[in-house]
Amino acid sequence: MNLQHEMTIKVNINTFVLAEWVKETGKEVMMLREYVKTGKKSILASLKKSGAVIFSKHKHNLITTAGRTVLARRLAGNTTYTGSINYGLLGTQVSPSPSNSSTQLGTEVFRKLASSLAYDNNIAYVDFFYTAGDTNGTYTEFGNVIDGTASVNTGQLFSYIATGGWVKSSAQSLFVSCKYTIS
Repeated sequence: MNLQHEMTIKVNINTFVLAEWVKETGKEVMMLREYVKTGKKSILASLKKSGAVIFSKHKHNLITTAGRTVLARRLAGNTTYTGSINYGLLGTQVSPSPSNSSTQLGTEVFRKLASSLAYDNNIAYVDFFYTAGDTNGTYTEFGNVIDGTASVNTGQLFSYIATGGWVKSSAQSLFVSCKYTIS
């Protein structure tokens, strides 16, 4: 019997532009978290019908070498970093090109602390909720960091994607749910 299997981290980023009235602690966000966990399309359809979800997008992204290195260090007992993702970053670089060697966004313009951190067996869920008043604009890149501070370009970049242009107005909220499956 061959038990040889390479470990991988599958990354899915779900993004939802929400009506301004949707609150971070509201039932709509709880329903979105359930949708991300289960994939039940009826949940998303119901939220769209109610007007809570204006737009949604699903993307895969990459875990940078810097992020993977933090995990390796933690597994080996090195406690230089906590290993916890704490900030979600929005950026505006024209034509961003995320790569394994990326250590920060091209042009970071806003960051926010994670609104929810959870796991279920081998899956980690890290969510970010940007309120209507937090920021607005077109964001071409998103990432998250381990052990960041409130200052731009701090922390160890864990994941990074070119968004294709997430548009958020001051009359909308943005909910980004990151699902990391380790298999």
